Amino acid sequence: MRPSPPGTGSWTCDALQGYGEHVGPLWSDGEGALALLVEPRHTNITGRIHGGMAMGLVSIALTQAAQAAKPGEALDLLTQQSELIDSAQPGTWLVAETQVLRSTRTMVFVNARLFDGERVLMNASAVFQLRPGAPVAPRTTAAPLALPPGYALREPVDEFSAHVGPLYERIDEHGERFGGFHIGPQFLAAGGGDEIDTGMLFMLVDLFLGRCVRIASGSVCVTVGMGVSRLAPMRLGDWLDFDSRAEGQTGEALVATGHFRLNGRPVMSATSLWKMVGKK
Repeated sequence: MRPSPPGTGSWTCDALQGYGEHVGPLWSDGEGALALLVEPRHTNITGRIHGGMAMGLVSIALTQAAQAAKPGEALDLLTQQSELIDSAQPGTWLVAETQVLRSTRTMVFVNARLFDGERVLMNASAVFQLRPGAPVAPRTTAAPLALPPGYALREPVDEFSAHVGPLYERIDEHGERFGGFHIGPQFLAAGGGDEIDTGMLFMLVDLFLGRCVRIASGSVCVTVGMGVSRLAPMRLGDWLDFDSRAEGQTGEALVATGHFRLNGRPVMSATSLWKMVGKK
């Protein structure tokens, strides 16, 4: 029997699809809050909640809040900003709470906080836009994966990256590393459809940028903050290329940037802040 979140709230286990089912079970209280029991598969190399998992959980909550503000409308995430303040260990219940700040004719602005009891673990904000033009025709199947030249399976470094994967990587003639990812059905939007869930995108960005800063610093690093801007849909069967770059370091803090591309076209960019916590 699945344990339910503590407290007096009326929690139900969400019947989510794709990414939501893949990382869950997730629970909702009917008033916009979303809860997750942290398991070892949700943790990073330090044994605490992975930054990508925390941002992914909050991203689902933000999306659900925006959709509730525009029922029946198709929404696209434009940007999400996240600041990770603290962390949590397996066995902890995390609860994401949201607030719709403003809903205009074409946009929705939403804030969120992630809690461990009374302790705030993360602040986030997001902007959603009503999808312009005609709706995207759904795909029902994904073509079998044929790896692009030079790519090979990347070995996971912890339970979280093993759970998220498979991830791929290639190194060019200049020694530059590039990531690759194939969008399968388990990574689609938690609420349905054939687009990748924004929570899954945060997982991917965090994993790829985390590898970049580990190599640049020679240290284990944890996420402090991340901003993502989404430029175009990414759908079932698509192959995404990702490049990353360590931009600079001051003390124990590092900045890294990255870009997802689909058939050479930019579809998402990210800027992140990391803290070194120990040598690899």
